[in-house]
Amino acid sequence: MKKILSVIIFALLTCNIASAKIVMKYSGSLPVGHHLTGAQKLFAEKVAKKTNGEIEIKVFPAKQLYSTKAVPSAVVSGALEIGYNLFGVWTKDTISEINDVPFLIQNVQQAGKAWDNNEKLFKYYTQVMEKRKMKPLGVIFYGSLFDLTSPSKIVNPSDFKGKKIRTYSALASEGIRALGGSPVTMSPGEMYLSLQNGTIDAAITGLTSIHKRKLWETGKHATIAGAGFGVFAVNMNLDKFESLSKKHQKALLDASNEVMKWSVSKAAEADKKSMAFLKSQINVTVLNSSQKEVWAKKLEPVKQSWLKKANKKEKDLFNWVASLK
Repeated sequence: MKKILSVIIFALLTCNIASAKIVMKYSGSLPVGHHLTGAQKLFAEKVAKKTNGEIEIKVFPAKQLYSTKAVPSAVVSGALEIGYNLFGVWTKDTISEINDVPFLIQNVQQAGKAWDNNEKLFKYYTQVMEKRKMKPLGVIFYGSLFDLTSPSKIVNPSDFKGKKIRTYSALASEGIRALGGSPVTMSPGEMYLSLQNGTIDAAITGLTSIHKRKLWETGKHATIAGAGFGVFAVNMNLDKFESLSKKHQKALLDASNEVMKWSVSKAAEADKKSMAFLKSQINVTVLNSSQKEVWAKKLEPVKQSWLKKANKKEKDLFNWVASLK
């Protein structure tokens, strides 16, 4: 009888331990082989280690759970615990557009300094997003952004005239208009067929996206402008975050900041590999300093339009980020 009772007690304890585990879903949109999917997996591993397995992060890359645009509402509603997106996809707040200001963040080292969890930019972004019922855990770096892929060569501003060009955010669309083109906002998954069937004449995206999404198959040219750098925010449902113990909250934030630092080298490495690959397949133009000056002059109104919307704190943050070069 004692043996049977012991077995029952052990089973109940085991059941309680199992039920105590916190399981959360983490949705991503990039292909399985992309380094941002690697960042998701690394985050899950670090959280499991830091919490002794008390929190399990289930990773869902490549839009397996939600489309890119559906992730923010899913996180806010609590249907999804964690997701990543470009800042401008999460909200239309002015601070969410800071990464899209032309030629502000130009490399991963600068981005790493600007978006550290312990620095003022991330802290301010956290305040804004908490009002939207989301808790920023950190950021991960995508790499070079605002790059062009097209069937015909588009390098000089005059080449943009009359061209329908895919963009990914409001500020990126302003940039295309400033350069002389017509912006067409569409999701990343629509680019390939749209380029192939001529719905658009070119697509603004990232260097690794041109490579990994095989957009090089749809055209002969790519232009690497160096005008933007892709930063993805990792946001969590605020109520879910606040329901966790302080220990678990710290584990999530620490793991995310460690993954951010990991993504610094990974983003640079991924850009380098994609550049080498694309140069072996298509014609690639990397803007030189003189060409960048021409683009910067054309894109200056975009920067000024953002500054007009920004409050004093945001303008101060803009100047601080610019000083980190």
